[in-house]
Amino acid sequence: MNAEILQPPQLSNGRLALLGLSSVILCMSFIMSVFAPFPIALAVILYGRTKGLLTGLLGLAISFTFAAFYFSDLTLFGFYVCVFIFGFGIAEIATRGIHPVKGIVTFGLGFILLVAGSFAWIVKSEGMTPQQLILKQLEASKTKLDQQKKLIAESSDENSIEVLQLLDRPDLIAKEMVESLPGYLFMGVFIMLWFNAFLVLKSRRLLLSANEYAYSERNLLNFKVPFGFVLVLAIGLILAVWGKDFGYAYSEVVGITIIKCLGIFYFFQGFGIFTDLLTFMGIMGFFRTLIVMAVIFMAYYLIVAAGLFDNWFDFRKYFVKPKIEN
Repeated sequence: MNAEILQPPQLSNGRLALLGLSSVILCMSFIMSVFAPFPIALAVILYGRTKGLLTGLLGLAISFTFAAFYFSDLTLFGFYVCVFIFGFGIAEIATRGIHPVKGIVTFGLGFILLVAGSFAWIVKSEGMTPQQLILKQLEASKTKLDQQKKLIAESSDENSIEVLQLLDRPDLIAKEMVESLPGYLFMGVFIMLWFNAFLVLKSRRLLLSANEYAYSERNLLNFKVPFGFVLVLAIGLILAVWGKDFGYAYSEVVGITIIKCLGIFYFFQGFGIFTDLLTFMGIMGFFRTLIVMAVIFMAYYLIVAAGLFDNWFDFRKYFVKPKIEN
């Protein structure tokens, strides 16, 4: 749809409240929860910081109510706090005219350092190791773990026996969480920031088309990892494969974490190449959406590989249609 024919959105209080409610609904979903910051960011951009703040506070109140009185678990509320922060951060990047790539990288690293620093402070104040602290929390949630074990035992999943054996060893769960959480935290933060920033930039351009902006979603699609990080990735691969031979217990874990952290950036670079390929092939509309979703969930490693090898082959130069001479 052409941006010039879109009508400006009607900024009613009802739609503002709906944005806050939709962010909570997205937060409560599984896969779609990654898009939960988008309504908050859009509320800030369309209605201003004050009304956007009130929308976020409304979402916090609703999420706390559901978490405390319906689920009896504050995990949902804690996740929505992150959603609230991400929404405001993305909105500030867009409204202040900060380059999207610079903005999400700076904001994402800052958030990760804040989380890591808070966790380190808690570990130090408790006088425990990270593994001991997680094990303590698992023991406090023994009742819920027993409920999960009962549900898994009743299921017909072929992997249920292995899962039950793992749940009977909370020490192994704690060890696995300590080793894997840093990488997954890094990936999760930047996935949420990138996709929501993409939606915000695209929506801002379409809904407020009368204004001129220095940046758009194309800046995110043109994401490019500096070539020097190939060396860092190579170090990560070496540690992941031969880390046990170096005598350091966590060499392999460090290598896998490096691969995960850099892999998400190469995914962004490859995703931009993939969308340009679809455009070059003339694939648009709903069929394009289906292809994108299928590749993301079933062949994401191909997108990562495309982003990595783009450092040498510059795939976009092949997406130029030859001019037809008259």
